[in-house]
Amino acid sequence: MAEEAEKAKVERIGEHRYRLGEIEFDAKTREIRLPATVNMREGGPVEYLLVHEKGKVHESILTTAVPPLHLQIAMKLLRYRAGYGDVFNRFLPPEALEKEGGKEADRGETVSFTFQAEGRAKQPGYELVMDGESAEAMTPGGWIYTGSTVEDGRFMAEAEGSIVAIYLDPLALFNMTRDGADIDERWGARHRAIPEIGTKGIFTIRAGEPRAIQAE
Repeated sequence: MAEEAEKAKVERIGEHRYRLGEIEFDAKTREIRLPATVNMREGGPVEYLLVHEKGKVHESILTTAVPPLHLQIAMKLLRYRAGYGDVFNRFLPPEALEKEGGKEADRGETVSFTFQAEGRAKQPGYELVMDGESAEAMTPGGWIYTGSTVEDGRFMAEAEGSIVAIYLDPLALFNMTRDGADIDERWGARHRAIPEIGTKGIFTIRAGEPRAIQAE
């Protein structure tokens, strides 16, 4: 992991803007932009909003060629706070929960996502996901930066290609906090909101809850 991080070169491209590989980020707004491609537009269940193109593509709506390690470096440079907090408590038995359960206060920073496909308006990430309980779009909000783990010197988001999880995944960079995140069959791809498979676009990460989409 250390060797790969050393190979990553950050280039300044504006007053507050930087590039790392195919990622562009803004040190003032803390916004991160990276290329992504539509991988799935119907069916389910889906467990990820975004994975690396060599990750679990059969379970993800979007894919990217950007290495998760590059995204992790950008998040650290922008001083995003990582943490699991209590998001995985629902997987623990009561006796373990008393001893090892995390706290809501220790959760990583809240983030939101948008996807802008070529030739289309920008869309909130949650609108691409179908909630099987309501047969409607997922409701806004509910993602945090958990930051993945390192095991035997391997950065696991990089090893697994897991970036934005819908179904809870401790190896992913981002996880949901909403009810149902522990139900792997609840979520699907929302066909009417997703462009054709293979459509390319820009995936954006921002700090905080989703805000109104503005035309660019």
